Amino acid sequence: MRGSTIAAVATCTLLAITGCAKSEDNAPVATAAGAANTAGLDQGTAAACTLADQATKGQDGRDLDLATAKDIVTLGNTSKSTIITAATDVLSASLSKAQAAAGNPDEAVLVAEVSSSILKFQTACQDTDAVKASITKESKNAGGTGATSDSTSVTNDKGK
Repeated sequence: MRGSTIAAVATCTLLAITGCAKSEDNAPVATAAGAANTAGLDQGTAAACTLADQATKGQDGRDLDLATAKDIVTLGNTSKSTIITAATDVLSASLSKAQAAAGNPDEAVLVAEVSSSILKFQTACQDTDAVKASITKESKNAGGTGATSDSTSVTNDKGK
């Protein structure tokens, strides 16, 4: 019971912090900055980060909930950024636990963990320079073969 209370307090605190970002004074600035920060990102990364940003601000019907988490995971799995795919894996694990716990006593704690994971995902998206630097040529689900080896070998020419 104590763990549930701690998780609930932590979630309320996080929600209160993100609620401050929704004030009318700085909402246009945050929106403009968010749009500018997606420049140079692949489509999957930009879309997943946009959804996470909307969720933390409560925009466009998005919230720190399981439905939004599922959408972020879907888009995050198409990301070419290793940072975003790692954050997607963390969110996906939290989401799976919460979905499996539906109707159980610890469901609220696991849903709070999903909310926290969305906030962490959005925080990872904020460092756009690092995200851009971590973009690889193929997304996690592209089915690439990874690194290839060169079939040539180096020989010692001293004997010739």
